[in-house]
Amino acid sequence: MAADDQEKTEKATPKRREEARKKGQVVTSRDLSSAFLFLFAVLIFKNFGLDLILGLKITMMRTYALIATVEMTPANFSLLVRDSFIQVFMMIMPLLSLIALVGGLSVVVQHGVLFSTDSLLPDWGKVNPLSGFKRIFAISSMVNGMKTFLKFLVIGGIAYLSVRKKLPSVLALSRMTAGEIVLISGDMIGSVVLWCGSVVAVIGVADYGFQWWEHEKKLRMSKQEIKDEHKQTEGTPLVKSRIRSLQREAARKRMMADVPQADVVITNPTRLAIALSYKPESMAAPKVVAKGSGFVAERIRELAREHNVPLVENKSVAQSLFKTVEIGQTIPSSIYRAVAEIMSYIYKLKGKRAFG
Repeated sequence: MAADDQEKTEKATPKRREEARKKGQVVTSRDLSSAFLFLFAVLIFKNFGLDLILGLKITMMRTYALIATVEMTPANFSLLVRDSFIQVFMMIMPLLSLIALVGGLSVVVQHGVLFSTDSLLPDWGKVNPLSGFKRIFAISSMVNGMKTFLKFLVIGGIAYLSVRKKLPSVLALSRMTAGEIVLISGDMIGSVVLWCGSVVAVIGVADYGFQWWEHEKKLRMSKQEIKDEHKQTEGTPLVKSRIRSLQREAARKRMMADVPQADVVITNPTRLAIALSYKPESMAAPKVVAKGSGFVAERIRELAREHNVPLVENKSVAQSLFKTVEIGQTIPSSIYRAVAEIMSYIYKLKGKRAFG
């Protein structure tokens, strides 16, 4: 295992990262999500807590008033409980929905939208006692243990200091009205949760950094794995050579299919052959539709003869076209004159009008 880790020194490729993402292997810090929820919950209840308490108070007063004025049969009692529950639910549901939304967004912010069922499948490797024993002493397990201990220690200390600071107010609660008790208690709880949430946020940021480092370490690849992936993606040299050969053959067939529609084939006289086509209504100048040397040139000449396409021998023009013009391109202005003379001769034979 150690040797394998030492060999995996290369950063993960995009393909490896995408495969890991599909399996649900992404960077996520639960502490960071918890911090978002803590802080947002404090913000919500700090701004809307009094309204919620007032609404609950009014609901309770109405319920008690109905109990005093309505005969409490089993049916009436069930109806009263149901109505009270619906009123309370309608008051707290918007706040709970906002908190749930923030919880979901806190996860999306960390790794984006992700739907994966692979993490739900059973991992029988985790059932192995030996693997479980190794996980206990893994770096991540020790870090998580230290992190949990640190959280309890720091959060407990913050909570203790916050309560101790407000201890005089706590001792004076017995002399206060119910409304004052609610306000002071709410302020105290909000302060404790705010401080604890801030601490958890700091821990969450550090935890996210550690999770990212650990995730990158797991995704590392050896040089051989990168080579194997490249072969799987691009294919072996033999396969790539075969693909290129097939592509060239397909291009050659498409090129040969255009020879019968050419206006002239210029030769060198036997080594080169270039087929030109010119349509005055759509072309500014003649276009090379096929070219080749050796066997390909011979095949172009054969097709030209079979379809009565004129063959014209002109070494200089043939060489210039073969070297400077690709298939599908129009001829350069430097050889307009020479090609115009050839095309004029051919069009005179066909009774057409040459270009330019």
